[in-house]
Amino acid sequence: MKRITFLLLFCSLYGMATFAQQEDITGMWNGELLLTDSAGELVHLPYEIAVSEEKGKLKGYSRIVFHANGKDEAGVQDITIDKKGNNYIMEDEGFIDHQFSINPSSRVKKTMTVQLTVTEKEMILEGSWFTNKTRRYIAAKGTVVLKRKNDFKKSELFKSLDTLKLSAKLSFKDRPSVPDEPTVAIVATPAPEKKPDPPAAVKEPEAVPDLVIPAIGKTTASLLPVNTTPWPMRTKVMPLAKPKKAQMDLLAKSSMKPKPVAVKPEPVVAAVTPKPKPERKEPVKRDPDDEPAAVKPAPEKKPEPVVIKPAPPKPTPPPVAYVAPSVTGGAAELDKRFTKSDQSFYFENDSLVLTLYDNGDVDGDTVTVIMNGNVIFSKAGLSTKANTKTVYITPNMDSVKLVMYAESLGEIPPNTGLLIVNDGEKRYDVRFSADLNTNAAIVLRRKKNQ
Repeated sequence: MKRITFLLLFCSLYGMATFAQQEDITGMWNGELLLTDSAGELVHLPYEIAVSEEKGKLKGYSRIVFHANGKDEAGVQDITIDKKGNNYIMEDEGFIDHQFSINPSSRVKKTMTVQLTVTEKEMILEGSWFTNKTRRYIAAKGTVVLKRKNDFKKSELFKSLDTLKLSAKLSFKDRPSVPDEPTVAIVATPAPEKKPDPPAAVKEPEAVPDLVIPAIGKTTASLLPVNTTPWPMRTKVMPLAKPKKAQMDLLAKSSMKPKPVAVKPEPVVAAVTPKPKPERKEPVKRDPDDEPAAVKPAPEKKPEPVVIKPAPPKPTPPPVAYVAPSVTGGAAELDKRFTKSDQSFYFENDSLVLTLYDNGDVDGDTVTVIMNGNVIFSKAGLSTKANTKTVYITPNMDSVKLVMYAESLGEIPPNTGLLIVNDGEKRYDVRFSADLNTNAAIVLRRKKNQ
């Protein structure tokens, strides 16, 4: 009988020790998803999860924020949580509420694998994530870092769940919500054996680092420079050289003004009046050499007329064959996509040379370019090889709108490209980004002579 009682007591204590080693990750976690875009820049996506427990199983909700169309767009979805060894596997189940401008695809799922790290001050979930590949979207991957919040009722995810009347299902809803401070892991452990009180010891003074570290952190923050200078625009303008412009202006002025012609005054002709002669009975013959010669006026020299020849007419440029957007010509869904226009420039000449390149990794991007509603580049593949075309602007056109329409996103979305606009000796470099929901556009306006 004593042996049976001992075995029962041992099993009971073993079960309590096993439960004590289990980690409690229920609560609200706040952090971000990290990934690298096609341009090689690190993107930070705000991310929150709420981990709840029901009948011994973990489940929860997540909230992610994207920045699109100049504003933040958030979405909330269900997630499943499983534990395998030291890893927690969290998978998306689908959005239950979102503020996205387009409906998210139900076929794209995110899987996240994280491990728990417990320090003296906080609890951290850290690991990696990836999405599956579909016919329309490529797979993406990155890392994740989350920290548990004590003041969970002030989090955006808790407010969203409360609005959806789902906060009552959270197992930790009755936990006191206190301001976030360095936290200690909550682990159920058996009560330690009571030991006799040790002899009284002299209290040591507080460690110096506890007093120095906050002051150093505050001083360092105040010395950091704040860069308030806006980022420069990526447009490079090459103005016309001043000596050459001055030479052209001088040539134009000299060819349009007639040269002054000096007009000589007409010579004065002296009229000789003969004196009255007495009557002669007989004519007296005189030597013709003795007679005074009549002074003849010098012939007038008329100024030579200056003929101003008009400049030869410019040759009429060959007409550019414009094609309206269509399934075969490209940009079939132009009106269904949102077009963002955040760049504009001035042009002076009647012809512009357009050149297209891929702005980054060559991954098979295809783009159609529309000018004032007409297709000028049809389903052009972007690469390191230039796609060049010259367009002619009629005198009655005061502005030109160029729209970049993504036909495909290639292997790495979104569709990014470089459009070079040559206006005579001036050059504009325009970097654009478009996807299957958004078009990129620039506006060129004719510069009027003042």
